[in-house]
Amino acid sequence: MTLEQQVQQLVDRAAISDLLCSFARALDTRDWATYAANYTDDGVLELPDPRGGAPIVLRSGQLREAVPRSLGRYRATQHLSCNHQIELDGDRARSRSYLLAVHVGPGPREQWSAGGWYDCEQVRTAAGWKFQRVRLAVVWLDGEPGAIRPE
Repeated sequence: MTLEQQVQQLVDRAAISDLLCSFARALDTRDWATYAANYTDDGVLELPDPRGGAPIVLRSGQLREAVPRSLGRYRATQHLSCNHQIELDGDRARSRSYLLAVHVGPGPREQWSAGGWYDCEQVRTAAGWKFQRVRLAVVWLDGEPGAIRPE
């Protein structure tokens, strides 16, 4: 691998890591437009069904409205993204990033947390790296997500 290729690989890895952090930051700052803009036009978000059914699949065009309906009911959220494992293949990439998420309800003692990871597929676009697919795998839950009342 040439020095130029090594540098490009480092730049790409940093950009994908930044994308993973932008994803988390946009959720926590309620910047729904930025969150949706992190996806390609044909991007997909796949979430586990809390009742154990088939995964919930949201297309990129649905994200700007669906995500605030889900997370907007909380007083605050905090999504920590770490352990970014990134595999590059030209203009495509795959990553696994670990997640710790805290959701604080409207009441003072209403909260729940989750841990797991995101398995993602990214593509290089004219606007930089974007998500083509994001799949959440929940490993553990603490608290009851359904017990938090909407505001």
